[in-house]
Amino acid sequence: MTDAHDPPGCEVGPIRPPSEASSLLVRVTRNCPWNECAFCAVYKGERFSRRAEEDVLREIDLLADAAQRVGDRDVLDVLRDPRACEDERRVAVWLHYRGEHVFLQDADSLSMKPERLVRILSHLRKRFPSVSRVTSYARSRTLAARSEAALRDLREAGLTRIHVGVESGHDPLLAFIRKGARGEHHVLGCRRAIEAGFEVCCYVMPGLGGRRYSAGHVRDTAAVLREIDPHHVRLRTLWIDPGSPLEEMERAGEFEPLDEEEIVAEIRELLRGLAGASGRIVSDHQRNLLMEIEGHLTEDAARLVGICDAFLDLPQAGRDAFVAARRSGLGPRPI
Repeated sequence: MTDAHDPPGCEVGPIRPPSEASSLLVRVTRNCPWNECAFCAVYKGERFSRRAEEDVLREIDLLADAAQRVGDRDVLDVLRDPRACEDERRVAVWLHYRGEHVFLQDADSLSMKPERLVRILSHLRKRFPSVSRVTSYARSRTLAARSEAALRDLREAGLTRIHVGVESGHDPLLAFIRKGARGEHHVLGCRRAIEAGFEVCCYVMPGLGGRRYSAGHVRDTAAVLREIDPHHVRLRTLWIDPGSPLEEMERAGEFEPLDEEEIVAEIRELLRGLAGASGRIVSDHQRNLLMEIEGHLTEDAARLVGICDAFLDLPQAGRDAFVAARRSGLGPRPI
């Protein structure tokens, strides 16, 4: 895919991880180079493109200039100022949250040629010397295809953390949901990134296997994560989004979802399978039922499993009330 030149002005992609809520967003690529995952509706109907390097550099300059104009003004003062442009408002909010983190959008920034991304990162660090963390999504297949030297160059240029959608380690399920990767790709790509010095966050999706693949999903996901041993495991409970291929698969009878209790039971088994890992787990998305799950996978293993037990040990009426309270106002139904 050739680079796509931009019209004047800055732009923002559609999503970022919850942990990057206070980050300054810099769009490096548009949409997703794979865009086949059955559970995802975010980029469907959109073409992938890599933004031209000069356009990204220009946007970094625009944001840096906006930061200079904002200076140490109070964020509410900037937001209320009718003369403030959108870039100044974005930067004011970012500076309010200390102005230290940047997130590169969209779904796979590392699909850009490494030498170009190195130049972008170097310019970002030059214009924003206060930045301490720069993060990005990346597909495990992309990481596996990058040489160790290329990944080290990106790390040295200032990229610090990579978010990887593992979803599952069960190969039959990965094929069913059209992930475009197998467990071995997850292990190879994530381990290569860790060895290059990156902090790696792996996302897994409880409930993704439905009834057909549930047992294999939990077993093989735990096995893959043990091999990777990422710094963070992040839970993203399956949510069948309107317009996603998985919604059509459910309607056709090809996918039978689990209920809330069965998903909590999956998470409990996953936690048991991860005891011994050196990283942390966090349930940091509103689609997760048990937001309390957070801690070290080994040191806090008993406590984390106990959170699941506490829910599953409630009488049925108590479980129903808990689910109703947590799910109220969330919109599309959780699965």
